[in-house]
Amino acid sequence: MKSFFLDKLPDRIQAGGKFFLLNTDFRVWLGFSQTISRKDAILKDIEFVYASEVPEKELQKEAFNELLKFYRPESTLPRPSGKSEKVLDYVLDSQLIFCAFMEQYGIDLSAQDAEGHFIQMHWHKFLALLSGLHDTKLNDVMSWRCWSGDNKTEYGKQMSQLRAAWELPPDNQDEIDAALAAFNALGEN
Repeated sequence: MKSFFLDKLPDRIQAGGKFFLLNTDFRVWLGFSQTISRKDAILKDIEFVYASEVPEKELQKEAFNELLKFYRPESTLPRPSGKSEKVLDYVLDSQLIFCAFMEQYGIDLSAQDAEGHFIQMHWHKFLALLSGLHDTKLNDVMSWRCWSGDNKTEYGKQMSQLRAAWELPPDNQDEIDAALAAFNALGEN
């Protein structure tokens, strides 16, 4: 794992001994997240993540694996503690994410420069800031989504109601994992 302070944030991947420059803005990687979860996606559908040159056909599978590493950067902490529930959806929770960044950091994720271009934020910076959020409505919602406990007490009943109200629709993780595996196996599209 690289140091967030001492190392330059990555802006490229390597495949077949060649480097490929990436669009590192968080919006691009939110789009990547949506694309790879689609059952009908093909490797050509993710070419938007490259800032210039796209890997040749024979390098696309290796490049895709490197893109996944960029998308989900390795982290030592927290340690995995078994199966985890999905408590955040980048699309459904976009308003909560926006509000949390504005409230916690004063960062307007929809800010544009004078020419009307979105102000850029590196994907890894976005993830770091997202993981550092505390005491926001987004944190409350995420905690409600993973709550499990005794429904016999008044508190338990209230928490169950909050969980039901804010629960994410089932995403059929097995289907997504299978689609991702199939997507990863494509290689030639």
